[in-house]
Amino acid sequence: MIKSQVKNVYPIYALILSFLLSVTSYIMKCLEQSSILTLNAPVSPGYYQDGDFIIGGLFSLRVTGGNVRSRFGFRDTYSMPQYVHVELTKHYQQLLAMIFAVEEINKNSNLLFNMSLGFHLFNVDYIEMKAVESSLSLLSGESPPVPNYNCRPEKRDKLVAVIGGISIGISTQISRILSLYNVPQISYGPFDRSLRGSVQLQSVYQFPTNTAALYQGLIQLMLHFGWVWVGLVVPDDIRGEMFLRDLTQEMNNNGLCISFAERIPEFPAKNTVNGQLFIERFMTTKVSDAFGDTYSLLRFVYNIYCNTPFGNIWVTTLDWDITTLPFEQSLSYTYFGGGLSFSFQKEEIPGFKDFLRTVQPAKYPHDIFIQDVWSTLFECPYLDQHGIKTLSRCEQNGTLETRTLHVWDMNTSPSYNVYAAVYVIAQALHKERSLRVEEESLDKGAYVTPHPWQLHSFLQKSQLERKRSNGKQKIQNERISMTKLDIFNYQSLLNGTKAQVKVGEFIFESHKAPQFSLNDKLIKWGEHHNETPSAVCNPSCPLGFRKTVPEGKSFCCFNCIPCPDGEIANKSVVRIRARALFAFSSETSCSSCGDLAPALCVPVRLKLLVLLPL
Repeated sequence: MIKSQVKNVYPIYALILSFLLSVTSYIMKCLEQSSILTLNAPVSPGYYQDGDFIIGGLFSLRVTGGNVRSRFGFRDTYSMPQYVHVELTKHYQQLLAMIFAVEEINKNSNLLFNMSLGFHLFNVDYIEMKAVESSLSLLSGESPPVPNYNCRPEKRDKLVAVIGGISIGISTQISRILSLYNVPQISYGPFDRSLRGSVQLQSVYQFPTNTAALYQGLIQLMLHFGWVWVGLVVPDDIRGEMFLRDLTQEMNNNGLCISFAERIPEFPAKNTVNGQLFIERFMTTKVSDAFGDTYSLLRFVYNIYCNTPFGNIWVTTLDWDITTLPFEQSLSYTYFGGGLSFSFQKEEIPGFKDFLRTVQPAKYPHDIFIQDVWSTLFECPYLDQHGIKTLSRCEQNGTLETRTLHVWDMNTSPSYNVYAAVYVIAQALHKERSLRVEEESLDKGAYVTPHPWQLHSFLQKSQLERKRSNGKQKIQNERISMTKLDIFNYQSLLNGTKAQVKVGEFIFESHKAPQFSLNDKLIKWGEHHNETPSAVCNPSCPLGFRKTVPEGKSFCCFNCIPCPDGEIANKSVVRIRARALFAFSSETSCSSCGDLAPALCVPVRLKLLVLLPL
């Protein structure tokens, strides 16, 4: 009987022992502190620079495809080689902005009590699983990550905050991981209200933008040029739907109409766009407003590129870089030249341009990303031997300043949010340490790195302040009283180079009339238009005619019917545009001529011609 019981218990102990051996092996694997690399699934260790405090950075430098399943866990999974659809070389400037800010702060003896900042940077492309994996790598100190284990205390224990990501999807996935550990995250991408309202995402901070100002700027631009019949292009997500809903309402309030609304599926999802219908829609107008960013509209750009340019003028924001056509970059001006882009006004980063001029691979030998970027920017291959990349036949002294607009931009304002985020974190650390020294009289030399969650109170109090020449601007969780938008025109200069040229600005203040200014003489309309394009469904009715809107049609699409004798449309408008005088009827009914506009009602003298027989 006893032998029978022992016989039954033994398999259970064997199973437990086997499990403990597996766990022990797994922990020892973590403690080896060596990078786990497999031939089938090479994992980037990131770009690490040591310091007393470490800030994580998650950036998107490419658009890739292929099998990107997670490689962390008890077993390695097989991973197919990734195909690079687009090298987003301009995004490398955001990574450099973080490096520049860290170097600048480390030289400032008035911050951090002479302690230093370091960083741990990853490229997550636009793949949400890579964002999750890289976030866990920051938390475990190991790449690939080992969840819930502190494999490298010299890295993990110094982590104080993370900056990333550039899109809503990436930011959400990062926040879902970091919020579990209460690690502060500052997103440098477009502001999204859904992140702020989520109960699960309590550790994320954003740089909000005043979308009401953007709507009003677009409306004022359309009214300025008389564009009353325009198309709308948005990504097929919640943010796109909210933009479509709000702008539609504003357009209706101002007598403007939507020719069509195109919802674009996110790349690399299956293309569900009807090609023939796609072309027909864009042929109905010469002006289209597009809302989104470079990644969310990538499928749209692909569809545009697969068709003959139809000469549309694109009105958008600088979140979507129309100067870059990923599939054939040299043709970007052919498809999008003459476009107008709104950009929330940000200051240039002081000294950053001079820093960019000095960036070269030899200066940053540990930067694992610069080889790929340099190879693309200077069109030179590199040799990859045993995991070590060496540039060949490249300009050793080449500078970023010489690169063309479709691959690089020396304008530093798009990277300002990253630069500002580093300073916000540094100021929070400085205040936290100052408070400790003051309250507890701690020895500065015995200072211990704070837990990441301890920075939240300082980040909330700082309100994510950004330094401005005229003071400070609070930008978190509150409306900005005044918003300035710059208006840029994508044009070809006399020497053939392409540039985004500022042609106007829009100032929006609550409870005040907006200020819109535009220099029409500076605008160039690209390869397909020699003058300001027209965007109307129908020409305006001439005097003496009234509008009639066919059933089921937009009020911008109408027929013109003559008024009865002695009557005129009861509201005639005279509009001056482009130095030309237009008089037309804007009403749908006619009234007695003499009562409304005697000056416009001139009796017609009838002359009878009598034909005499020969």
